[in-house]
Amino acid sequence: MKKTISAHERLASLPAVFRGADLTVRFQWSSKTASHYLYLWKRRGLVASLGGHSDVFANLVVGREPNWEAALRLAMPSAVLVGVEILRRAGWTTQIPYCPEVAVNSAEPTYQVEHFDVKSRPPGWFKLLGPGMTRPEGQGVALLSPSWALAEMLRSDGWGACGLAPDDIYWDEVTESDRVEWAAACEALGMANLEMNPDMEGDCGRCR
Repeated sequence: MKKTISAHERLASLPAVFRGADLTVRFQWSSKTASHYLYLWKRRGLVASLGGHSDVFANLVVGREPNWEAALRLAMPSAVLVGVEILRRAGWTTQIPYCPEVAVNSAEPTYQVEHFDVKSRPPGWFKLLGPGMTRPEGQGVALLSPSWALAEMLRSDGWGACGLAPDDIYWDEVTESDRVEWAAACEALGMANLEMNPDMEGDCGRCR
């Protein structure tokens, strides 16, 4: 008699984030069968979808608090966290974006998903901003440094339109190292001599 395998048993054998297509290999299912099981598991609150056509899911059996950045990286490996969220994490502002903004290489598949505001950027953008990117250990997505993130925001939108005003920044949190990175970002983005803090007099807040 063939043993019945429960949904919890199946999901316990899967990683914290996975592709729906992986089920066809793991359990020898057809695509139709895999889609049916995913539908049932979602209804029961056993998995959650990253959204869109990403085909990436968070496994709520092995972790009730999904690592959506790991899911995003699985769906779009080129994703880089940018914008206000970077400055919030650095302690430069208390402003909280409705959805963290990420840039994704337009040369790769891009999906509009829940939990993130996905912006398609050309390959040249990634080359230009590359010096300001880091990838943390673990499964998180790559990040722009706060100085590079602010410079990119101001180049693209300017104060106000970017979601922040100068008064929203805790300038005391900006270190000398951050200012050195700001100068490098300004140089790369063609914004030489732009003041980091427009309300600051003198040269201490300047790119050069």
